Amino acid sequence: MMFLAYSFQLTVRIHFNYSMMVMMNMPLVPVPADRPPCPGAVLDVGANSTIVVARRLDWTIREQAVTMGAYFFGTLVSTLPGGVYSSRGYERSIMLWCVTITAATLALVPVAFVQYDSWVAVTLLRFLQGCAFGPTGSCGGTLAGKIIPKTNRILYSTFMFSGTMFGGFFGHLYSGLVIPKVSHDGSYWTLSVVGFLWVAVWATMIHLTPYDSDLNGIPMSVSFISTAWTVILRSMPFVSLLNASFGFGFLYSFVTTGIPIYTANVLGGSVIKNGIPVSMTWLIGWMTSLIAGISAASLTNVSTVTKTTVTKMYVGIVLIGSPIMLFGVMVAGCHESYVKTFTKMSVILLGFERSSIRINSMDLCPGYVGSLIAMCDIFYSMGNIIDLVVVRSLFSDTMNWCVTFQVTIIVSIACSILFLLFGSSLQQCWDQRYIRP
Repeated sequence: MMFLAYSFQLTVRIHFNYSMMVMMNMPLVPVPADRPPCPGAVLDVGANSTIVVARRLDWTIREQAVTMGAYFFGTLVSTLPGGVYSSRGYERSIMLWCVTITAATLALVPVAFVQYDSWVAVTLLRFLQGCAFGPTGSCGGTLAGKIIPKTNRILYSTFMFSGTMFGGFFGHLYSGLVIPKVSHDGSYWTLSVVGFLWVAVWATMIHLTPYDSDLNGIPMSVSFISTAWTVILRSMPFVSLLNASFGFGFLYSFVTTGIPIYTANVLGGSVIKNGIPVSMTWLIGWMTSLIAGISAASLTNVSTVTKTTVTKMYVGIVLIGSPIMLFGVMVAGCHESYVKTFTKMSVILLGFERSSIRINSMDLCPGYVGSLIAMCDIFYSMGNIIDLVVVRSLFSDTMNWCVTFQVTIIVSIACSILFLLFGSSLQQCWDQRYIRP
């Protein structure tokens, strides 16, 4: 059920990106750019698109950037309190409300688009969806720490969190099929129904179902400040994890939103209809994340290979390997086959994050895993915000793709260095000392 929840919420996020591109008269980036379209390239986004929508909107580039970034402002607001309280035993209730809010706001988005033509209303709905997504990582980590045996934690938690990669696959596929061939507004309402179905199953079968846990003896506390942040934030392994989370957020935002816009503006084509072939790349990325989890679980049972070594290797693949692929995209220019190959590889390599950065908090501190994942998600959201809001606003008049690529590559690789030096998968001493709030 957690896998399905992550898949649903990432589908919602990606679907909104496609929706924005088809609803606007002006694309998400302006035509003036340091890289002109390749010979014969025809942009098929917004006013140029043949896809039928109820109406097209004249929002400025800055308004679109704020609307896109509002999601991550929402995650910043809700991630930490939701994560702390998930560690106190409220993870299933929080998860119930998160998906409920996502499903409810999803049904209202086409109304705000078409009936009111209000970027403020759509931004508010996106903000609420971000608030709903913020605590979900912490809830999943808390549940995994409670019910998954330590020996199987890497494998099963990787599968659970890989729902985000599967959501990437399904989001591209769903948008590429439903928006042009069925209905733009109906695509929102269908997803909303799917969300409410998940809520109904969770509420009736899982929400109040008791389960065995080694942590059940810990009394639930509603004290927000009882978490030992002064000790936790002095831990170099955790500080390096926060740094890696920021770099991954910046990288992930550019790969999922910047690259599709770049290929549309430089290589041309229909962004919406390209969602179908792009979805296959995400499907391979999802399978890669599962293979990485299985490999990590197997390698850590070998005496010569430690869990820390495997984790660092995976982080290097994500934060160094994927940016190298982006460098290939940048220098490939108008060689379409090379651009597509490097783009696919940059997405596929992201799959190694699920069994490294995402689950590292469970290794460091099972007792406070919800709080730690929440703090990591804050840094992840900050990376997304800087890419979506700051960079897009900075280049709102003329897009400088070369600088954007270079900044993404440098930031991602730089954020990997601290983790490669100080990262760890060993349970920290402060976990035992501060296991009880």
